[in-house]
Amino acid sequence: MRIFTCALTVLLCLGLSGCANTKLSASKLPKGVAVNKAISLPVDVNVTYYLPHSQLNNRFYLDKWNVWVDPGKSLTDGVRDAFSAYFSNARPLDRDVDDNYGLLIDIDPKWEFNAGKAEMTMNFKVFNGGEQPIREGSKSFKADIGYVGDGSGLYNAAMRATQLVIVDVINSLKPTDASYGAVHKTKDINPHLLANMEKPVSSGTGFYINKQGQLMTAAHVLKHCMVTKVQVGDKSFDANVTASSTLLDLAVIDTGSPVERFLPLRKGSEIFLGESITNVGYPLQGLLAASPNLTRGNISSRDALKGSVGQFQFSAPIQPGSSGGPVVSDGGELLGITVSTLNAAKLIESGALPQNVNFALDAKYAAMFMTKNHIQYSEVEPNLKGDMRISNDAALSSVAQLACYQ
Repeated sequence: MRIFTCALTVLLCLGLSGCANTKLSASKLPKGVAVNKAISLPVDVNVTYYLPHSQLNNRFYLDKWNVWVDPGKSLTDGVRDAFSAYFSNARPLDRDVDDNYGLLIDIDPKWEFNAGKAEMTMNFKVFNGGEQPIREGSKSFKADIGYVGDGSGLYNAAMRATQLVIVDVINSLKPTDASYGAVHKTKDINPHLLANMEKPVSSGTGFYINKQGQLMTAAHVLKHCMVTKVQVGDKSFDANVTASSTLLDLAVIDTGSPVERFLPLRKGSEIFLGESITNVGYPLQGLLAASPNLTRGNISSRDALKGSVGQFQFSAPIQPGSSGGPVVSDGGELLGITVSTLNAAKLIESGALPQNVNFALDAKYAAMFMTKNHIQYSEVEPNLKGDMRISNDAALSSVAQLACYQ
């Protein structure tokens, strides 16, 4: 998103000084593009299409020009309108709903900006229930950015590129309900077919909670992941979500690989104000080396932000990517799971300068969560005579890096 922001910042002076664009009609194709006359529109085939959530959720504010830029909405609306105009039943993939489909279209979109124009390039693959695409290719379209605040130029680029994909699919496959009936289930889709595995969209941290090799992490680390990879040393493997809670921001994933080292909980789950702790995570993926980052601090408050559920405050520094990491006592016991940090940038605007104000879910809530979901865990008597060597060893031997692919 930073690249997108910088590019638009450079081009914005052009866009703001120009005339606002008008949204193009999705029912009209660009000049020189046509659907085979033998094909009746809209095509009566159940189509499911997939777009990475990271692209759909792309939105930011440019303070200097006092304007919101919402490429995610432009992409969402442009793709939806184009599919609706040419297929009688087209919908985005929803992995929480088991739908039937005839054609599955995987779209990998990419924005580029140059000389006041937005170009959308869509690499696409078409599936018909199998593991191999029956059609694939790439289509691009450029549109004037115009006034970036109304999103019309971005919408036009996204919608036109989608039209080109659709025309290619219709003309090449000549789909009908008879030839591509809705006999396939979305729950059976192999996520590896859709996810771009070249680079993760986000990363986080997990830690082993039992000898079966199940990992605990923050639920938001896994949200919208098509594929989640676990990296431990030089080993990498897929993981499947066993249980998840949005309320607690907690999840357990199954790796299928037993382990010797894992973190036990402190019996009674009591935490002591001021006690020393170790936090381990894999922050700032792409900037720092792919090795665990260990920080030290203490329990600074038994409470967190107003309205939070079961969280406490700790002072060990964390960065993006540390979410889901363990907060470990000097006795080697799990005290909490890292879930968030205070938004320092927003508070600096008001004159405050907070430092190392971070939050973790109390392990006693993790215990209740695991009991409810029949997940094994261990408890040990509090070791109040431990030291940082015990804490560091326990934390480092249990953590794993998580990578989210869409």
